[in-house]
Amino acid sequence: MSSELFRISAPPSRDEGGRAERLRAAGLKATAPRLAILGLLETDRTHPSAQAVLDALKPEHPTLSLSTVYETLEAFLRAGLCRPVAGEGALLRVDGTTHAHDHAVCRQCGRIFDVASNLRPPLKPPSSLPEGLAVTGVRVEYEVVCGRCAGGRGARATHRTEASNRRAGAGAAGRPRNPKR
Repeated sequence: MSSELFRISAPPSRDEGGRAERLRAAGLKATAPRLAILGLLETDRTHPSAQAVLDALKPEHPTLSLSTVYETLEAFLRAGLCRPVAGEGALLRVDGTTHAHDHAVCRQCGRIFDVASNLRPPLKPPSSLPEGLAVTGVRVEYEVVCGRCAGGRGARATHRTEASNRRAGAGAAGRPRNPKR
């Protein structure tokens, strides 16, 4: 599989004024934590957990708390400023790329990759579902083994250790995903 499958162009970088307007348009106040978190999500393609967001922003925003990050991410999810992403475990992970695209999740290390949805034929949801369910969207997730894990034995062992360390750190202070909040 070509690495081109995993390339999605990043949205243009927004200045703080653009982020503030985006927050207000979504019905949210443009607070300093929200501006910082939105700025990170606009550029970070790792589909971070709340702990990873906190770790990335803490040096510049030392008073930021994990609780504030979770509350902000949940507000962003409700407002459509980011999307929840399924990853390993029950930790909430988010995607700041809100336009339609698919995901590929490495089943060995847990890394999540963006995949352009135009690489596959459009999917049509069923015309009817049981119990009055109404389809509001379709998401595609590919189960993959990433190039680093599929590579040489030494590279794979190092990559797995790095991934395991990231998950252990994120899991220690992580909150289980609760999509109904």
